[in-house]
Amino acid sequence: MDILSFDTNFLPKVRYFGKINYDNPWIHFPRIIDEYILYIILSGELYIKEGDNKYHLKKHNMLLLEPNVEHVGYKKSCCHYYYIHFRHPKIRSISKASKGNILSEMIRQRKLSLTSDIYSNCVLLNPKTYFPKFYDIKQAEDIFSILSEANNDFYNKYEFYKKFASLKLMEVLIMISREFLSIEMNKRNIYSSKSYIKSKKILNYLNTNFHQKITSKDIEKLFEASYDYLNRSFKKLTGHSIIQYLNIIRINNAIDIMASSPLKFSEISYLVGINDPYYFSKLFKKITGMSPTAYQKMKNVNELLSQMPNLKISIGESSVPKVGKESLPPTKVDSSK
Repeated sequence: MDILSFDTNFLPKVRYFGKINYDNPWIHFPRIIDEYILYIILSGELYIKEGDNKYHLKKHNMLLLEPNVEHVGYKKSCCHYYYIHFRHPKIRSISKASKGNILSEMIRQRKLSLTSDIYSNCVLLNPKTYFPKFYDIKQAEDIFSILSEANNDFYNKYEFYKKFASLKLMEVLIMISREFLSIEMNKRNIYSSKSYIKSKKILNYLNTNFHQKITSKDIEKLFEASYDYLNRSFKKLTGHSIIQYLNIIRINNAIDIMASSPLKFSEISYLVGINDPYYFSKLFKKITGMSPTAYQKMKNVNELLSQMPNLKISIGESSVPKVGKESLPPTKVDSSK
């Protein structure tokens, strides 16, 4: 299987977008073109040769043709498909020698993403993602829905219609990359257990409810298992215990609030789920290496980040200081939120 890398920092630039239906048998004409072409098959079959490689595309298959390589049909057929002509400066073929490392990198990226702080400005992920050059799409209806919307908008030609199509293409490529990784992980029984599913649900719960009171009994009741078992599974996925992760989420959010508002420490600690200002200050210093007072004195955020570029804690990294005693801090539910 040929794998391509795709740098998500660069938006694909769509030149032409369309859908065509050949009810009578048809064969693709020979062509060399200086842009990428993505084919996604709605129904029927398409026989196409690129360079020395032949591809037989069926319903729900996709193929990315590369620039400056001749492609031509090699057999007549009826076919209904989407085609997207675009340019992108950072799509690369992955060598056979490197393929073995790609899955490990994608799994690492998935883990970092799952354990990231949804409220943080800190970007942990490598911008590169990966997808097959030729692939059978499983979530085809979701992809077709996006393409249909993009296709309709393209021919309405409202302002920024090519930009809109480019954004939709980016969405499609990311969805295909995610699906490809999930399938490969399932084949290898990676993160497919019940413990993984529960740990992922705990991640979502902590990210959305960190400002509330959360106890070990709450976790046991919500996720229907012993806290010790859940904690072990969670640490295996994230590298942190449940309480360590919760504390890091709270302090990261406190940093965001302190950087953008004049609130008192007692108010900030309350907003992030810690009702004891003394405990908040102690925890803040333990995780970041500096006290809240020292942080607040540095009024210029850019100066702060340049002096301490690693201040914001990266949850997916093993270098995060351990919080210490495994006991949940006193918290209070903010019922007004």
